[in-house]
Formats: sequence, C-alpha cells, structure tokens
Amino acid sequence: MNWVANFYFREGPGIDKDAPKPEGLRLLGAVLVREWWDLLRLNVLFIAACLPLVTVPAAYFASVSVCVAMIEDRNVYLWRDFWDAFRSRFWAATLGGVVFAAAGALAWLALPAYAAEARSNLVFAVPFALVLAVSVLLPLLASSFLVSLAKAKGRSAGQVIRISALAVLARPLPGLAALSVVGALWLAHILFYPVSVFLPVLVNFSLGALLMSFAMLKGVELGCSQAARKQ
Repeated sequence: MNWVANFYFREGPGIDKDAPKPEGLRLLGAVLVREWWDLLRLNVLFIAACLPLVTVPAAYFASVSVCVAMIEDRNVYLWRDFWDAFRSRFWAATLGGVVFAAAGALAWLALPAYAAEARSNLVFAVPFALVLAVSVLLPLLASSFLVSLAKAKGRSAGQVIRISALAVLARPLPGLAALSVVGALWLAHILFYPVSVFLPVLVNFSLGALLMSFAMLKGVELGCSQAARKQ
C-alpha cells in the first residue's frame, strides 16, 4: 500500500514562480475559478446589508472593495473585510450614491422629453445626444468612483473624483463592455423568469460588482499614478 500513500502525499505541481501573471480575460477567469464560493457568499451578504435600503451605496462599496482585493489576489476575509469597508467609507459612499442616483433620475427624466422634442425640432437633437451620453457614462463614473474610494485611501474627495473621472476617460471601452455583460445578466433574469428567480440571490450583484471593478481598476490605477506624480 506504499504506492497509495506516496501517490496521496506526494507534492503537487505547485505554481511556477517564473510563470507570467494572467492578464485580461485570463485574469478574470482565474478570479472566478478561485473566488466563486466567496462571490456567492458576498452576494447574499450584500443583499442582507441592503435590507434597510439607505445602506445600499455603502453595501455596494463594500462589495466593490472585496472584489478589488480578489482581483489583486489579496487574502480575503469576507465578513471582516466587508464590514470594515462598509463602516470606513459609509458616508462617502452614501453621499456619492445620492449624487449619482439624483443625476441618473434627472437624465432619465430628460431623455424622453428631449427625444419627443427632437422629432419635431432638430435643435433638440444635440441636448438629447448629450443626455444619452451622460446616461451611459453615469454607471461607469459611479463604478469608477467606488473603485477609486477603495484604492485611493487617504486621499481627499477632490482627488478621488479626479481619479475616477480620469479612469473613465482613459479606459471607457472595458467599462462599456462590462456594463453590457451586467445588463445582459439582468435581462436574462427578466426574460427567463421565474426559472431565473434565484439568479439575483446567487450571483447578479457580486458578479456585477466584480465585472465593473475589473473593468475600471486599471484606469483607476493609472489615475492614482498620475495623481502621485503631481504631488
């Protein structure tokens, strides 16, 4: 029976220290494979933290903070890390959430009004296009703002806003691609209801936070490096 013991207790292949680190979609796939169980738990924890409703922005920021740690392959202690992030940036995340929610509501109210006017008067096509662009960019700015909060610790509110804006301007396409995937997830939930009734409970929120954080992280890191050079 020695061969059984030798087979069972032999050293594994390990990780090649000289192997290049995965990037792009390979990195995202590695994170999903490595962290899938914590992502399920994070989704449930986020929903529980959102029950008072006023805590939604802070809970989403805490989810983003955990997702950034997953992407950077840091040790994640889900319960502790989530609540530490929730408490540490509660007011900043809540204020940011209120601002982005108000801006989004105004944009979506203005969009049909300008669309109706543009049909009869082409002058209104310009403000309609601007409002449409703002409606698309707002989710990217919100995600970038939350990732910047998670990464730019110790920086002022003005610096965080500048970093988040620079991240969107520098790398808008990954954010738009991630936003499309997140939208497809929610569309699948609607189209396949009631079969998909458990989709939001299991994956939609945490996977959405991971995808948006992954898309915006490099832009935020670029913004942080630019801000560091100016200091």
